[in-house]
Amino acid sequence: QVKYAAVNLPAGITLNSAAGGGLEACTPAQFGLGTKNPVACPGGSSLGTVTLNVPGLPEGSLRGNMYLGGPEGGGPITKPPYVIDVAADSERYGVIVRVKGVTTPNPETGQLSTSFTENPEQPFSDLILKFNGGARAPLANGLTCGVSQATSGFVPFTGQASAYPLANFEVAGCANPVPFTPSQATSSEPAQAAGSSTYALSFNRPEGNQYLAKITNVLPAGLVGLIPTVTQCGEPQAALGTCSSASRIGGVTVTAGAGSAPYTFHGQVYLTGPFEGAPFGLSIVVPNVAGPFSLGNTIARARINVNQSTGQVIATDNSVPMMVPGAGIPIRVRTLTFSIDRQGFEVNPTNCTTPLFTESTFTGSLGTVAAAKTPFPVEGCSGLAFGPTFKATTSAKTSKQNGASLETTINMPAGGANIRSTLVTLPKTLPSRLSTLQKACPEATFAANPYSCPEGSLVGSARANTPTLPGKLQGPAYLVSHGGAAFPDLDLVLEANGVRVILVGNTDIKNGITTTNFASTPDVAVSSITVLLPTGPHSALTAYGDVCKSPLYMPTTITAQNGKVFKQNTKINVTNCGVKVVGQKVIGNTAYLTVRTFAPGRISGSGSQLITTARNLSNAQSGTSLKVSLNGFGAGHKPRKVQRFA
Repeated sequence: QVKYAAVNLPAGITLNSAAGGGLEACTPAQFGLGTKNPVACPGGSSLGTVTLNVPGLPEGSLRGNMYLGGPEGGGPITKPPYVIDVAADSERYGVIVRVKGVTTPNPETGQLSTSFTENPEQPFSDLILKFNGGARAPLANGLTCGVSQATSGFVPFTGQASAYPLANFEVAGCANPVPFTPSQATSSEPAQAAGSSTYALSFNRPEGNQYLAKITNVLPAGLVGLIPTVTQCGEPQAALGTCSSASRIGGVTVTAGAGSAPYTFHGQVYLTGPFEGAPFGLSIVVPNVAGPFSLGNTIARARINVNQSTGQVIATDNSVPMMVPGAGIPIRVRTLTFSIDRQGFEVNPTNCTTPLFTESTFTGSLGTVAAAKTPFPVEGCSGLAFGPTFKATTSAKTSKQNGASLETTINMPAGGANIRSTLVTLPKTLPSRLSTLQKACPEATFAANPYSCPEGSLVGSARANTPTLPGKLQGPAYLVSHGGAAFPDLDLVLEANGVRVILVGNTDIKNGITTTNFASTPDVAVSSITVLLPTGPHSALTAYGDVCKSPLYMPTTITAQNGKVFKQNTKINVTNCGVKVVGQKVIGNTAYLTVRTFAPGRISGSGSQLITTARNLSNAQSGTSLKVSLNGFGAGHKPRKVQRFA
């Protein structure tokens, strides 16, 4: 007679997570091991049927069921090993047999090892356990076909040598190679441009396909999250799945398991701080609760990067969980649906004319790579307002050694269309500086690391405020030579919170006039953008003549993502011009001066034997008068004439 029995099922046969639907557990009291009480296990706990043949009775006389055993008191099953209760009886012959077995899955592969160590010393010829089939079968085959072996070990009561018989197990009917054809679907409600929306992204893996091992998802250009509206979950909470509701940005629904009726699990998605070198991440927490099982959480981690040219959000999970942690149960994901539903977090694009897509790349468990691309419609762009303001300033303090300066600022009201492009043409008085153009950073050097560009190519700085990030974007401005372009581009490197965005200003110079076009600005809201090109030994600009002599104008065209255009002939404000006396005469004891000013402020005239006279001006004046008279001492002398007034 068999004292101990152990069976290792063939590799590839594992527990099926879909079996949790409708499954129940049988408590020790309901099973009644060691008693003659009727088995009272609930019908939902049955895993299959039992046939026990014993000497002296007709074959098939003892029949029954095997049940999923649960803990005393009816609590959930929280970890392996899992109990299999086997009951066979014959009312006709008055025989009752009850045996307890335990199944321990390999935590890495899910291969099942089952042992029966509490067997009665009774003879039998056959014990046949037939597990349930169908949509919620407790066991599932692997993806590949072939012959594998079940191993076993039987220890007798007599103390004789144990036996270790083998059994072949063949799986047939598999596709070769194993297919991998995942698909995706997306939705955004509402689809209103610039509006806050609920964005849903679903992945589907057909039955019999390779399992999902890696997913990279690129969101449509302009679909971004407002990071400051969420508390980023830190470590170790993100790794442990214990983020607070303040970090929640959405939910996740997973269907898992083999067969036509996968089980549905629900979880939460949390925004985290930096992860795997990316500025942000996700902690995706799914409780493993199915039927009588409560096996902790499956925690997936994804890193969140931002494309430095387009501003697109890129989410990557390099290790999609395939096993329930510590439980030895393959997850066998069939569908994944992420719903980013935190109110006020997700913001739609403002571009309705350029086709937008959600693009994903999938890697299967056997290494096959597949891609999917889903259109992302946006509506109502034309109704968005577009009202930027644009200002420019230069300084009269120019020189051959340090060139000239220029500062430009765009201010944007909230809620309207975002900027697509900005085109400016500098006045001939502020030409590009040839000696600096010749020191432009090589394209390959800039691409590898902008901060390794030579000092001479650093010509300024830029800063921008955006509601999408907690910090202010700021960084250097470089002249960069791109391929066969005739003139170097003005490239702005903006960084904040680990996010880098590079804006490329294509430069053209004709007849000494410089035009710069930032033709592809990301569809991301900004409240202001400032570019500063200061004076210095490597200034981008120089001055041709006196910048105070006549007004300077910069033709400006700013185009919105929705196609609306803002145009103006921007007057450049020139600082440090001082005050110029453009006319003067003396009548009696009074000098009459005509003064030109270049900015609002206070002008005054004073000097020896003069009465100090002042005026406050609310704006620049091309010619305003100032009367300066002699004081009592000066008036007693002969009349004077104006020789010099500065």
